[in-house]
Amino acid sequence: MNQIVCHQCKDKIDVWNKECQRCGFHLVLEPEQKLKARYLRTPSLGALFFTQGWALGARLYFWFILSLIPAVGIAALILCVIFGRRWSWKFGSWSSWKEFQSRMRILDVVAIFWICFLMGLYLYFRF
Repeated sequence: MNQIVCHQCKDKIDVWNKECQRCGFHLVLEPEQKLKARYLRTPSLGALFFTQGWALGARLYFWFILSLIPAVGIAALILCVIFGRRWSWKFGSWSSWKEFQSRMRILDVVAIFWICFLMGLYLYFRF
């Protein structure tokens, strides 16, 4: 599939890359679809640390139910970590990419707070 490249933008980026070689960065024009595909392939922290809450927030109700079954819960956790973002985008009926990304960010932050809270409780009751 051929991508249409704006020559004006490409020329500006080429100039920037030539002028600023000291910082160690190289600017690249990347189609939005590639960015989305890369984002969807990233593992979900929320699914790892907060599987049931994440599955509900990601609108993956089938996986929420599976995660409640003890024998299947670990498999659901692993699959949601690896494929959860893709499934959520595909089956979650999101109104926009922005809404989807925002929800995924919120769920990841909630999971991090949840782990910190549990660690705090553990440390509190341990000592």
